[in-house]
Amino acid sequence: LDDDDHLRRAFDVFDVNESGFIEVEELREAVGESLMGSSSESDVVQAILSEVDLDKDGRISYEEFAMMMRRGTDWRKASRQYSRDRFNSLSTRLLRDGSLNPSSYSTR
Repeated sequence: LDDDDHLRRAFDVFDVNESGFIEVEELREAVGESLMGSSSESDVVQAILSEVDLDKDGRISYEEFAMMMRRGTDWRKASRQYSRDRFNSLSTRLLRDGSLNPSSYSTR
């Protein structure tokens, strides 16, 4: 088997309904298994789609999938990046509203 055969087989694992595309629900199921029902699951799906769905039709074609795999994009990395972005956003918000004020902590 060559690389294209391996990529096609990997794509077929995600393309459960055999439509020729990885659709949002199929992606949600794949991501959901790795996040085990995390509330950020839909946000991770959107992050993946925004990076991989180049023609912005709301689904991932084989060509888009193959390009992602050849680039080395890791969906778990997208998940971690999303988590970091959320944490940074939360930290900034808490600093702004004074909830997380470094001067209010004493060192003992």
